[in-house]
Amino acid sequence: MAGQGKVAAEVARRLMREATERKLVPGDHLAAEHELIDRLGVARGSVREGLRLLESMGVVRLRRGAGGGATLAKPQPEQLASSVAMTLQWSEGTLGTVLETRSVIEPTMAAFAAQRRKDEHVAELHELIAELRASIKDSARFHVANRRFHDVVAEASGNALLAALMPSLSWMSAAVGWELPERVRKKVAEDKAAIAEAIEVRDSWLASERMRRMTTAVEEIERRTPGFLSQPIVWADVDELLADHLNSD
Repeated sequence: MAGQGKVAAEVARRLMREATERKLVPGDHLAAEHELIDRLGVARGSVREGLRLLESMGVVRLRRGAGGGATLAKPQPEQLASSVAMTLQWSEGTLGTVLETRSVIEPTMAAFAAQRRKDEHVAELHELIAELRASIKDSARFHVANRRFHDVVAEASGNALLAALMPSLSWMSAAVGWELPERVRKKVAEDKAAIAEAIEVRDSWLASERMRRMTTAVEEIERRTPGFLSQPIVWADVDELLADHLNSD
């Protein structure tokens, strides 16, 4: 079994190398199973296990039955969030770990966004500000818009890794139960409006500084609620939240 697993991993690697060489993109079909068996010179079980490995990573979609097969897909932040959460669980990562990381990353991310943003990013940020202001008394609705704001800033940064990592960090915060009281939500909405304004006018220093002030404000949380930032990241909680999110789409 261990030998078959190694062969399956090599199958997965070869398929991804070929996808790069052939310049395949999400939505393109890989070869039929019998063609892969012949070309790679491995057993059917190893091909199927290799494809299932890629499916678990979100890079392949498998359809069973007539007309089915393997199609390339673009991995989503959900896969990364689950993997990072597992790593943090066994490294004793906490909510504080996640928020510290965000406080380091997000000011620079906002600066990049100010330099590289597109008009559609600015338009969505303004829509999200309106939604934040309209949902101050609705915690669940507010936090959906709040998470999306950070995702859009990450996308506007033009950095593919930031665009994948930011939603992952947000999901881990949400799984721990990261919530803002109503009295804080109004200030957060206005802080984000100021960040969006700096991004819109392409002022990278101001965007970074405003984001820095907001993300470092979490230090006050520990003073107000001792121990809150020490809550552990638990993979099962993150994965369950992601599964509920995916099933609701």
